[in-house]
Amino acid sequence: MEYTIILVLVFILAVILLYLYNNNRKLADQIKILKEVLAIKDTTISNLEASRVSVKDVIENLSSQEEVMGLVEAGESRESISEKLGIPLNKIELIIKFDKIKKEQKSAS
Repeated sequence: MEYTIILVLVFILAVILLYLYNNNRKLADQIKILKEVLAIKDTTISNLEASRVSVKDVIENLSSQEEVMGLVEAGESRESISEKLGIPLNKIELIIKFDKIKKEQKSAS
């Protein structure tokens, strides 16, 4: 009789341990997925912040937009415009993109 009680208790303990192990594995999988989602969100936030900073820089350099576009229309390369005006190449490219968008919006109106 004593052995029967011990065996039943061992069986119950084994079932409980198996249940807990299975739940632990499921939770570990969910944690892995959540970490991946957080990493993607962090990257997205970083990219958005970088874009916002770039746009802010372009807006601050809006006064040089006409000068940049004049040099572009004169056939100057982006690199030479960057050197002449002392504006980083990525800002030159953003100014050109904004000008293109502005022209497209005017033609669509």
